Amino acid sequence: MNRRIRSRVVFCRLPLRIVFLIPICSCVAAPSIAGDLVPTDVIPTPDIIIPPPDAVTPYAGYGVSYDNNLLRLPGAASAQAMGIGSGLSDTTRTALFGLAIDKTLSRQHLTANMSVAKVDYDRFDQLDHLDKNLAANWNWHAGDQFQGNVGVTYSQGLTPFIDFHLLERNLRTQENVYADGAWLFHPSWRLRAGVAHSKLWYDLDSQLTGDNSQNQEELGLDYLAASGSTIGLQLRHTRADYPNPELDNGIQVFNGYNQDELKGKVDWLLTGKTTLHFLGGWVSRKQDAFSARDFSGINTRVSADWSPTGKIDVSIAGWREIGAVDDLSTVYSLNHGASIASAWQYSEKVSLVAQYKYEKRDFGQSSADGTIGAINQNDALRNMALSVIYNPTLHWRLQLSGTRSTQTLQNAPGGYVSNGVMLNTRYAF
Repeated sequence: MNRRIRSRVVFCRLPLRIVFLIPICSCVAAPSIAGDLVPTDVIPTPDIIIPPPDAVTPYAGYGVSYDNNLLRLPGAASAQAMGIGSGLSDTTRTALFGLAIDKTLSRQHLTANMSVAKVDYDRFDQLDHLDKNLAANWNWHAGDQFQGNVGVTYSQGLTPFIDFHLLERNLRTQENVYADGAWLFHPSWRLRAGVAHSKLWYDLDSQLTGDNSQNQEELGLDYLAASGSTIGLQLRHTRADYPNPELDNGIQVFNGYNQDELKGKVDWLLTGKTTLHFLGGWVSRKQDAFSARDFSGINTRVSADWSPTGKIDVSIAGWREIGAVDDLSTVYSLNHGASIASAWQYSEKVSLVAQYKYEKRDFGQSSADGTIGAINQNDALRNMALSVIYNPTLHWRLQLSGTRSTQTLQNAPGGYVSNGVMLNTRYAF
């Protein structure tokens, strides 16, 4: 196989070797592997484990964090109404233990990561829990033209307090099984397909209506330019089922839906220092009930990675797409957002990361008159963080982060302001 073909066959391999760890705050959404040089969707920047090739790497970590508004409440009056006094803050301590595995057998590449974190709260100790995470992936190869991935992920942790503000241990469990493959049938053309099945459920009886399962199928065709850029088209179908119906004036309503997408995908190597990413196209969602909540329209996400020097990386992104409460609910919002992040490798052992993300959520379509679970409080979310990362040795890492998160409601009083600081350390044996 010549060098040109070889460079095109090896796709999606490096990101799958990266394992993200968030040992401080269990109520941070799982990060998305999007190829960004600097994470813009996870704030503060996650701890990243890259296990040595063909090695089994145990690791352990410990962290302390302080949040002056843990439950994301509007103010002291809301806390008093809940019967928890006027204080909003709490300190969290997290002890983490994990194992990362990297193994290559001929051309087959196996990776796995397992971790358990004990999370304890000084004040709201009813939230004490264990975070559990598992990720395993087989990057398979069959000859020079076929390759893909088969894997499974599992996570259990506390539900974020962005849209859930009760002082209850609302554990959320997610499972995902996936398989995909690609056929390089021509040096410049690649056909790919994949399937995935996911499940999500909550511990609290009051949240059972959010339990769901999803089946997803995807088919794509890519043109691989000699420059290394990729232009493609992809089709995706998602079937979501919510087994526990909601009640609307005594009537049971099942919130399942079918969603179809036709999107273009571009990864353009603009220069040796700049890469542009585009994913956008038509999305149509049909609800099983309440057709007034159906969505049909354009979803677009554009991002860019820029490395002006060997020590500075910058990532920016902008999007218009449908999202959801807690990223998983059938009640969706039309989101407009932008983010920017920059990392500066100050020295061999010290780096700085700055991040900012803004997102405006519009629930107007999904909260149409006569629909269940109506949400009329459109809002704007702002998240920012500044992190200092120190690596005293190749195995030992320290990270200090300051964060600020705000929510502004557009049609009603409320929202929240939260400021936090966190310090964590991790050692890989």
